[in-house]
Amino acid sequence: MTPRQRVMTALRRGQPDRVPWIEGGIEEALQIKLMGGRTDFTPGELCRTLGMDSIGFQVPSGGRAGYSQAYRTPTTAKETFYYPSKIDFGFRPPWIAEMGVEPSGRTFVKKGLLVDRDSLRHFDDFLPDPDHPARYEQVAKWIEQYREDFAVYAGIRLGTANTIESMGLDVFSLMLYDDPDLVKEIHRRFSEWTVKVLGHLNKLDIDFYFVADDHADTRMPWVDMAMYKEFLFPYQKMVADAMAKPWVFHSDGNLFPILDGLLELGMNAIHPIQPSAMDIGKMKAQYGDRVCIVGNIDLDYTLTLGPPEGVDAEVKERIAVAGKGGGYILSSANSLTDYCKLENVRAMANALKKYGKY
Repeated sequence: MTPRQRVMTALRRGQPDRVPWIEGGIEEALQIKLMGGRTDFTPGELCRTLGMDSIGFQVPSGGRAGYSQAYRTPTTAKETFYYPSKIDFGFRPPWIAEMGVEPSGRTFVKKGLLVDRDSLRHFDDFLPDPDHPARYEQVAKWIEQYREDFAVYAGIRLGTANTIESMGLDVFSLMLYDDPDLVKEIHRRFSEWTVKVLGHLNKLDIDFYFVADDHADTRMPWVDMAMYKEFLFPYQKMVADAMAKPWVFHSDGNLFPILDGLLELGMNAIHPIQPSAMDIGKMKAQYGDRVCIVGNIDLDYTLTLGPPEGVDAEVKERIAVAGKGGGYILSSANSLTDYCKLENVRAMANALKKYGKY
């Protein structure tokens, strides 16, 4: 099988020739280390180095290593979206927030700006025009140039993560009670923006969507099922219904309390089954006949702090538990960060070669 065939078979809960490997993100500093210091490699070269099966993550394009493009001001939010400086298949709206920058260059949300009705004006300031042709034209060229035989994904959001980050979890939580219509209005606007983006993406030669919207921490989701159905699901469903391609849903944390509701969106796969929050054996037993399972290689210790032998053992165990009968894709339990040990990422690649064949 080609890498593309392998991924698409697994997303349909089928059994390919071996377990595929995808990542929703690989930080550039780690990419450069994996490629021996080079910055001029193609996405396909990196995939072949590791034995991965899909492209869609940002790569350095011959420049300095950086983090995923963070939108810090209204001006850069739009210009960076229209004219990316890196090879980047992501179409996620910016955080409408005051951003901070760590000494390492990693960005973070300091303060959400959507805190009341007057602040809704920031949508006009921050959100790029979803019909601007430049980004779509550039991604079409990159797909033609770099596709080879890999599965290609585009990164989008349902609107939930942007709603929570742009309000702040504290304001979001309070407004669920104090001004519920404000929460709905903010989510609706983000979701409708992505629906317009999908009108263009569906026409591109993309194989699947990687949809990242965190809903939970390691203990529980941030809303219960009743709140999920009222505040999140209707707007997420707008986006889900607009997708004309298979899709992977990503959220860290414990999704079990709302998972039955989430699955009504019709996604093909769930990522990353965070080990500290969700048991992959339970996930396979209860939901493996409904959705492809992606991930579960621990980022808290195994890939970042543990020895390579632990990575080998964990990959072997995860494939044994979740790979039976197909419908499993190997992935880290979030993304491959620059603080992953280089030898551990290579151990993950070697373990897949040893244990991944059916």
